[in-house]
Amino acid sequence: MSEIHVVGGIYREKVAFPYWDQLLGSAGRAATSLAGHVDTIRLHSAVTAHEKITATATFAAMGIDLHLQERTQAIEFDYIHTLAVPTISPGPSPSPIDIPRIAAEIIIKFGMMESDPTVTGKYVIFDPQAPQNPQAFTSSGSSADHLAVVANRGEILRMANASTVDDAVSIIVAREKAEVVVVKDGIDGATVYTAGQSHRIPAFKTRNVFSLGSGDVFVAAFALAWAVRKNSPTEAALFASRSVANYVETQTLPILPPEELRERDVARKAGGKIYLAGPFRETGQRLFVNDARSHLKSLGMDVFSPIHDIGPGVAEVVVKQDLSAVDQCDAVFAILNGSSPGTVFEVGYARALGKPVFCVTQNMRDVDVKLPKGSGAYLHDDYVSALFQIAWR
Repeated sequence: MSEIHVVGGIYREKVAFPYWDQLLGSAGRAATSLAGHVDTIRLHSAVTAHEKITATATFAAMGIDLHLQERTQAIEFDYIHTLAVPTISPGPSPSPIDIPRIAAEIIIKFGMMESDPTVTGKYVIFDPQAPQNPQAFTSSGSSADHLAVVANRGEILRMANASTVDDAVSIIVAREKAEVVVVKDGIDGATVYTAGQSHRIPAFKTRNVFSLGSGDVFVAAFALAWAVRKNSPTEAALFASRSVANYVETQTLPILPPEELRERDVARKAGGKIYLAGPFRETGQRLFVNDARSHLKSLGMDVFSPIHDIGPGVAEVVVKQDLSAVDQCDAVFAILNGSSPGTVFEVGYARALGKPVFCVTQNMRDVDVKLPKGSGAYLHDDYVSALFQIAWR
C-alpha cells in the first residue's frame, strides 16, 4: 500500500487570460496530480470555514484524505496572465496557523504563507515556494532520511545566499543534508544534482502554455517517480518534465502514467532579434507592449520595440527606421489586439520578406486576421502561449 502526505497551501487562484478560478494552491494541485497513482493521499493545509465546503467537494471526491486547519481569512492570488506577478489578498503576511507535526514515510512539503509545519519523513520532497525569501527545509525543525530539494534558480540562489548555482547547491547539500537538489530553469529545463554529479533535463515544446502551477506538477510527478516508484533522481526529473509538458498544454490532472505521455520535441531557446509590433497609443496598449517586451527578453531574445527604441515622431522619419528594423530582425512578435492598421502593415511587410511572424489574436474576428493567417503567420489567441512559441520557434 503506497501512501504520500502533501503539506502546503490551498489558495484561490484567479487568472484573467485565459480565465481560471480554482481553489487549489501548490498542495491542492500536487495532491490532485497524484490521484489514482497512490493508494492513500493525505493533504495537510489550512482553509476558511467557507472554503472547506469547496475543498471537501474538490479533494475528498477524488479520494484525498483531508487534514485541514481553519484560518480566518481567505488567501487569493490574482493574475492578469500566467506569467504575471500576482496580486495577493489579503497580503503577504497572513495570520499564522499552527499545523500539527507530520511524520510519515513519504512527504511533499511546500512552503506556505501562513505556516511552516514541521515534518519528519523517510523520503521528503521540499519546494520552498517563495521567490523573495525562501526558507530552509530545516528552519522549522524538519528532517528527512532522504531529502530532495526542488526549486527554481532564483530560490536556490536566495536559499543559500550564493552567487552561482553550483555554490548554492553545495551549500544546500551540506546544510540541509539534501540527497538530491533539482534546479528548475523554466524554458531551459532543469538540472539534477546528486551524488556529486549534475544531469540536464530538458523542457518540451507544447502547443499551448498554461504555466500556472507547472512547478507544483513537477514536484508531484518527481515525488511519485523517486519516492514511491524508486526511480533514479534523473529518471524522476525526466518524468516530471514530461508530465509538466502535458499539463501546461492541456490543463488536465491527474498526471498521466509514463506510457501515456506522448513524445515531444525538446524546447530550446531560439534567441535572436525580435521586432515587437503592436499599438501603443492608449494606456492599456502601452502596458501590453511593455509587458511583452519584458517577457520576450526574459525568454532569451533581444527585442526592438519602436516606441521604446525610436519613440513617437513624424511618419517620414519613424517609418523608415521601423521598416529598417524589420529588415534586420529574425522574427516578429505582433500584438494584433486593437485592430491597428500599422501593426497589420508591419506583419505583411515582414511576411513579404519571409520573416517568421507570431501574432497574439485575443478576441479577434476571423475577418480581421485574414491577412496574417493567409500570409503564413503563426496565430495564437493566448498571449503566454504565443510568447513561448516564438521563444522556441
